[in-house]
Amino acid sequence: MMVRKPLKTLTHPSFMALLRLSLGVVFIAASLDKIQNPENFAANIANYRLMPYQLINLVALTLPWIEVVTGIFLVLGIWIRANAWIASGMLGVFSIAILQALLRDLDISCGCFSTDPADHRMTRWTLYWNILWLSWGISVAFLDQGRHSFVEMFAGRGKRRHP
Repeated sequence: MMVRKPLKTLTHPSFMALLRLSLGVVFIAASLDKIQNPENFAANIANYRLMPYQLINLVALTLPWIEVVTGIFLVLGIWIRANAWIASGMLGVFSIAILQALLRDLDISCGCFSTDPADHRMTRWTLYWNILWLSWGISVAFLDQGRHSFVEMFAGRGKRRHP
């Protein structure tokens, strides 16, 4: 009986909405400095030593916009499942990139929320946070029913007006 209550709480539509909103805000916050400083973000990407040089600028210019749009859609509750999977995919790739950098002892900034190379040196906590956010994304993808979203709010109003 005691196990069911925490599980019910963790899968409750209000809790799922909170995770979705939080994950959306994380992605919006993570994108802002990258959008404003694409050249610095390109340097952050290059520091990981994973990507062909020819692709770095393209990724530095497009990835932050994918992050901000995904974050906004999660906050608004638009295409929740698709955007949760997009966020989870990005977080999975980021986690692998962070893990390999830690295993290779690269002393770099993750470039997660700031493009300043002196900010936030990568530690195992960077990886832990990423994995936590990844679990939020997967949970939202599987369990969020779209309740407590702007889309539901506007759709609900339309249903009440037209019997």
